[in-house]
Amino acid sequence: MFIASCVVVSNLLKEVTYRMKSMRFRSLNLSWVNSTIRPTQAIMWHRLGLVALVIVMGITQSACFSTYTYKLAEQRVQEKDYQGAIDIYQAVIDGKPGTSEARKAQLAIGALYIDKIDQPEVGVRMYQELIAAAPDSEETVEAHYRLGFYYFKAMDYESAQKSFDTIVNQFPHLERSHNAQLMLAKSHENAQNFGKAVEVYENVAYRHPDGKRASQALLNKARVQKDFLQDTGEARRTYQSLVRRYGRIEEASEVIEQAKQELRFMGASIPEPDSPLASKYERLLKKQEETRERDRPRREVERSPAVGDLDLVAESGFGVSAQKVMQSLGPIRLDAQGTYYDAMLSIATGIFQAENYREAGALYHRGIKMAAQNEAKIDPYHYVSLSVCYRKIGLHQRARQVLKEAWKKDKRILDSIITSATSQYLSGDYKKSIEAYNSVLELSPTKTPGIYWRLGLVYQKMGEVEKEREYFERAIAADTDYTDALQSLAEVLHYRLDDTARAEIFQDLVDAQNSESLSVETTYAGEKALGDICYKYGNYPRAKSKYEAAARIAQREKRGVTSKVKERILNNQSIYATVHAAMAAYKSGMEDQAQRIMDVLAAEYPDHSLTLYGQGQLAILKGDVDSALAAFGAAMEKDPSEDTVPLALGDYYLSQGFMDDAVALWEKFIKTNPDPNRHHRVQRRLKAVKAQMES
Repeated sequence: MFIASCVVVSNLLKEVTYRMKSMRFRSLNLSWVNSTIRPTQAIMWHRLGLVALVIVMGITQSACFSTYTYKLAEQRVQEKDYQGAIDIYQAVIDGKPGTSEARKAQLAIGALYIDKIDQPEVGVRMYQELIAAAPDSEETVEAHYRLGFYYFKAMDYESAQKSFDTIVNQFPHLERSHNAQLMLAKSHENAQNFGKAVEVYENVAYRHPDGKRASQALLNKARVQKDFLQDTGEARRTYQSLVRRYGRIEEASEVIEQAKQELRFMGASIPEPDSPLASKYERLLKKQEETRERDRPRREVERSPAVGDLDLVAESGFGVSAQKVMQSLGPIRLDAQGTYYDAMLSIATGIFQAENYREAGALYHRGIKMAAQNEAKIDPYHYVSLSVCYRKIGLHQRARQVLKEAWKKDKRILDSIITSATSQYLSGDYKKSIEAYNSVLELSPTKTPGIYWRLGLVYQKMGEVEKEREYFERAIAADTDYTDALQSLAEVLHYRLDDTARAEIFQDLVDAQNSESLSVETTYAGEKALGDICYKYGNYPRAKSKYEAAARIAQREKRGVTSKVKERILNNQSIYATVHAAMAAYKSGMEDQAQRIMDVLAAEYPDHSLTLYGQGQLAILKGDVDSALAAFGAAMEKDPSEDTVPLALGDYYLSQGFMDDAVALWEKFIKTNPDPNRHHRVQRRLKAVKAQMES
């Protein structure tokens, strides 16, 4: 019966296909009247084809139908009849709504719109609708991946990162997750987020410690450290670690040779590879595998040691069976007071200290679950260690969720972790201190500024000046009145970055907390600087508030001014701050309010170059690049001496990877404005970019 159905379906569809194909490219004109096939017949056969698909789907769910349907659609694509292929896929969606086949058809339609029809916005919408309708399906994973790849090719790296990161964190048990993690690293690298790229490559290595993926990821990590971060010391250590860890593994031989060659170029020593069985855990694992092979029943299917544990493997996200890890260690002897989960958690701690985060995480996850089922008290630090394991393999969302659960069980854990991290900082164990601080970031809004500030102090001790500044700025973005962070930022700017002008602004803000005698100029500069930091780190509501305060200060000061020069300066300050308040409003989700702010500004200052600058900035946020470039061009023509616009346009070029265009723009501005007082900010940016290009 099944075979007969397939034959009937096949014959019916072949007949329909023949009829449709014979008429597909014939126009509906009067010459058809006397032909053997009339226009109404052509339309009838086309409709019959789609109706046949739907009817057959209602009659049978057979594999023959699915196979033939997709072959038919693929044939349409080969003939470049993309609409015909879409009609076939749409028939599948209409005939079998909510099924895996319907979702696969929707994926196919999305791909056609993006790759063949050049209507990417329609394809993107198809993927997004699929994700919304079936968020946990395997087809949704594929939709996320295709979206990420589309954004990656379009150089929208932020959107690409969101798609790839979603797969890594929400579907870690699927193979696509591993590919997505590599694409996540490449997205950060292409976006010039080199520090983050290094972190993700390291995540890949910890997630796949035994294979070629790990060695290749470490090679990429070292390359980014050397070529982009200019950190030859860390690159050398990464190459040496790679050789030691994987030097005797045959499948990594090509990567190892590349690492050795880089070490020779550096004039660094090439270490001897460790034995593949260097650690106690690895020796036990090897012994257990040999025992399993010796005792395996011949001519029979071997029962996997992970049978019954597969769901837990998928649930944990570590991709390894806790049961298998425990079996690899041999018989577990328990004392009178011990339990199996106690032993499991104890062993997890030992493996954790050896930096085998994948196996340790699997044990922590299973041990905590077993202890909870037995209503046993769990050491909060086991949650912390599990969180670290998740972060080390790149599952930061799960890491945060684990700590939230721990915090619910014991509110003291946060203070305990901070105290422990501070002790590690004081004893010089900076790496562990950073890990501990990062593990509790943003769990408590009241403690977040202090944690950022402490991280800045750790990086200060490590001599990483840019990281030091970043974390002091993050502390200020979280709390703009945080005196310690303001003071620390002023010091790093003055003593280590030689930016005395900005250092004075933040020092004045510290002094302002004990004084009421500051000048209007100092107050405006301070509010604007705080707005810039809040905007930079995503605290858009606070940024909007600070920019609005700066604009009010400038407007208030204008009331008693008689000097035209002074009035022009205050006008520029007011307009600039208002523009950035509108940008912050837009980023806060208040798009209509942002547009109203700009409309009012345009009505009051219709011909001002900074008004045009603001229109360009808002256009970029809306994704209207052509309008943005036109507005920026008009602004530079209006006032060729104003550096705000070329700085913003140059930064936009850099964000899109057009370094040469940014350099040309800034060099032209400096040539037009040879006075150093006018071009010093542009000169500083140009110097930094040229240094990066030369490296």
